[in-house]
Amino acid sequence: MVQSASFSADSDPKTANIDAAKLGLEPKQGSVLFSDIYGYRRLTQNLDSSEAASLLNEYFQSLLDAIYKYKQNLGEQIELACIRNALIAVFGSPKPLEDHAWTAVQTAREMCDRLTEYNKRRSSAGQPAIKIGIGINSDLILSGQLGSERPMDFAAIGDGVNLAYYLEGVSKQYDCEIVLSENTYNLCSDKIWARKLDLIRIRNNYPPVEIYEFIGGRDEAISEQKQKVLEHYNKGREHYLNRDFAIALGQFVTVLGIDSNDRPSTLHLKRCQQCLKEPPSDDWDGSVPIWKLEV
Repeated sequence: MVQSASFSADSDPKTANIDAAKLGLEPKQGSVLFSDIYGYRRLTQNLDSSEAASLLNEYFQSLLDAIYKYKQNLGEQIELACIRNALIAVFGSPKPLEDHAWTAVQTAREMCDRLTEYNKRRSSAGQPAIKIGIGINSDLILSGQLGSERPMDFAAIGDGVNLAYYLEGVSKQYDCEIVLSENTYNLCSDKIWARKLDLIRIRNNYPPVEIYEFIGGRDEAISEQKQKVLEHYNKGREHYLNRDFAIALGQFVTVLGIDSNDRPSTLHLKRCQQCLKEPPSDDWDGSVPIWKLEV
């Protein structure tokens, strides 16, 4: 049975441990996966309540099958819950899971594969495709069952949870299905192909965070076209961070000549143009606040 859940996207790190103690939550090393539907309101605006419920049921069933593929073997090493039209899974809770990051990434890949199959059925029925964003972060997670003698909802709080939540959100701006934190990437970098997307800032008083686009598993071949995209994008990022904005712009133009729909390159091209017009201050570190990302 899928549980409901509680989580905080604005928890104060100074009070997180106090709140956790009050709630009976325990700190654990794990990975948090957030998934949500792009444009859910637009997708359901012409549906009545029963049609919207039917859509969600079919959608959740497709994605939950991917999670249960791993949960049936790992059992209490994965917590799973639904929050409205979103899914949250915590890998490494309530019991520890050694490969929590890699298991979370594999699950996300499986979710996207199953969504592709579900969208084929929707297309055959004349229905629009569903797009999702997934954010994954690996960190110290405060999670468990709310309540004392009688457990209630599953809860997850803390900065590690917050970041996964925000990564799911920024996936829309970069038009990437799966966005990983640096922590998650580092834990399974030898098993995946990924692109270092950007350096983002969640809050003004927090250090910036490196984020990555999951491209595929090392068991999958990458097309020659994608390899060229990654090569020039990485060069563009390097020049961009070194303030060589004209050279960086040329690299992003090259990427868009290969793949005109590469959203991260479009975003960086615009930033290069802006930096050439108005050079950044001396303390510029290349990071961008998430509230300034284009939609």
